[in-house]
Amino acid sequence: MRDAYYGVVLAGSIAAVWGTDAGTGRIVSIAALCAFVPWYCLVGRRARRDRPVPAWTLCYQLGALVLLVTAQLASLTSSVLLFALIPQSFMLLPVGWGVLALAAFNVVPVAEALSAPSFRDLAWVGVLVLCVAFGAHFSWWIQRIIQQSRERADLIARLAAARAELAESERQAGMLAERQRLAMEIHDTLAQGFTSILMLLEAADSAPPEQARVYRERAARAARENLAEARALVSAQPPTELAGSSLPNALRRLVERLGEETGVTTSWELTGEPRLLPAGTEVVVLRCAQEALTNVRRHADAGRAALSLRYLPDGVRLEVSDDGAGFDSPVATGFGLAGMRERVTQAGGHLAIRSTPGSGTVLTVEAPA
Repeated sequence: MRDAYYGVVLAGSIAAVWGTDAGTGRIVSIAALCAFVPWYCLVGRRARRDRPVPAWTLCYQLGALVLLVTAQLASLTSSVLLFALIPQSFMLLPVGWGVLALAAFNVVPVAEALSAPSFRDLAWVGVLVLCVAFGAHFSWWIQRIIQQSRERADLIARLAAARAELAESERQAGMLAERQRLAMEIHDTLAQGFTSILMLLEAADSAPPEQARVYRERAARAARENLAEARALVSAQPPTELAGSSLPNALRRLVERLGEETGVTTSWELTGEPRLLPAGTEVVVLRCAQEALTNVRRHADAGRAALSLRYLPDGVRLEVSDDGAGFDSPVATGFGLAGMRERVTQAGGHLAIRSTPGSGTVLTVEAPA
């Protein structure tokens, strides 16, 4: 766009000189105007606006001034080119330097008008005033565009920085969420499995040979199951208890295993018609049952434990109870309980714990279907 405007004004200036002047002055003026073409192509297009003013820009402006003065001295009509040179100066130079360039470009026409006043010179004064007014307005418009461009560039830079910060915070949040998820999965599967293995091996050390063999076989089975859970965790597969099995069957096996490994009297109850639930809901119910039964195994010192699963019209309810030592539920803390609460909350469900020291514990989980 800038090149096209410059070319049109230069061509108009040459045509104006050709049509209004004659003799040697016309030839010299046209030759000087034609010299603007290589000067602009070789030097002017490489000039740029910066602070401090680049030497290349100053060189172009000084060269343009020499060619313009030469053309003006030969033919004042060549001053039509000021319609392009003045805005161009304000595009390349700061405001103060642009005003200085404007004054320099108009030295010859002003001196010519003051030296020999005539009607023709007065007409040229009017043309110069129009040219300066146009150049001033055009330069103000250019300066405004430059300022807006800078503000827009600053805004884009700030937005880019904000986006980068947001992306980094989201990445950190994602990493933290994934770390928490893995921590809960490891706690609910591998850590519990290792605890079971350790307890069975310790029991085998003090048991008669035949019973010790049973404990070791159960420990080996728990180790194989733990290995399967680790592989499922690494490959982001569903829990092995739910692979090829229903939720009620998986819960029943958990209760039976607790009784086999600890000697606790266990019971299992299923109410309602079993149906397929969303995978996320079944995983939440299964993990809560695992954590609750692990707490019975490790902390409750219970003689009886019961697990029930009730299918509701709009969800499912899990209840795990024992007659063990209990605890002060309002102040109960721990990674396992916190993990259960977070799982149930994320699934849109509700977790309730009723327990007092010496009176056992009842854990209830309700999850929507």
